[in-house]
Amino acid sequence: MNQFNSTNVSSGAQTDLGLRTFLLGTYRYMAMAMAVTATVAFFTGQAMSNGIISPALVYNPVVAIGAFLIIVFGFGAVGKKLPSMSQGGVLAFLFGFAAFMGVLMSAYAFAYNPTIVAKIFFMTVAMFGALSLFGYTTKFNLSAVVKYAFAAFLGYILIGMVGMFVPALSVLNGGMFGTIINVVALAAIAVITAWETQHLKRVYYAYANDASMQGKMQAFGAASLLLAFINMFQILMSLFGRE
Repeated sequence: MNQFNSTNVSSGAQTDLGLRTFLLGTYRYMAMAMAVTATVAFFTGQAMSNGIISPALVYNPVVAIGAFLIIVFGFGAVGKKLPSMSQGGVLAFLFGFAAFMGVLMSAYAFAYNPTIVAKIFFMTVAMFGALSLFGYTTKFNLSAVVKYAFAAFLGYILIGMVGMFVPALSVLNGGMFGTIINVVALAAIAVITAWETQHLKRVYYAYANDASMQGKMQAFGAASLLLAFINMFQILMSLFGRE
């Protein structure tokens, strides 16, 4: 009996260690991709400040709609082809996506107070970390509610696009309407972030005997987490980033 218990404890410890290693690898990829995003955002912002690039080329409704479609179809295509892709191919997607988001995020390096941007960034880090920890530890199956969170966040994106053409519906200009929409979006992305971590745990166990697939899922999961982090940052900037 004692030998049986000892074996179970040892097996459980190895599983937990493997899971932690898998998640740490995913967040390591995310941190590297975030560094790429920040670097590209900084240099693109500098190019705008120096007149090398016109902000109108990046910030207009057509680019915003195109970026949304690229992100949706990009994740969908890579997600479907993931089993047949190489590790290098998935990493190329991750860092290419990170650079793409850096261009879209360059306004924060070009037109915002750096102190405010830094404050909101660390606020996002704290919130993201707490939600990831919750997703890792909770026993509640977040899949039961995440579909509503995705629906709410999609509504936020669509309202944001409409607001580009109808200023009264803009989610960026403050006011009661914008505040309510951003608070709902923040709640939605919070649920999505926690679910992402919980989903990564399921991915680890699903591919427990496939190291190659685990490596690819780490990179793909890092891209999903980076997108959630950026969305959270943008919402917090809308809520608290005005001077």
